Amino acid sequence: MESNNIDEAFVLGIDDDSYLEYENIEDLKQWILLLKPKDVTDKGILKRTLYKIKNKIKQGNTLNPKTKIVKILLQLYKDTKLNN
Repeated sequence: MESNNIDEAFVLGIDDDSYLEYENIEDLKQWILLLKPKDVTDKGILKRTLYKIKNKIKQGNTLNPKTKIVKILLQLYKDTKLNN
């Protein structure tokens, strides 16, 4: 499990001592890529912002989990997985 955290830290761009609850970062990225603007506008994420996040993922760039938008997406992902 600890090695998963190191991999996630590399992909997401977080500190090594940070803990993330997601075992499959590829699943998170695919989930974000499938989001539609209507899925997140009620959470305060604009269509343009979602487009930028998706482009970062497609280009292989890391996401900064300290930003407001990524925190919202991580929480939505977590809530979605708990409800399924």
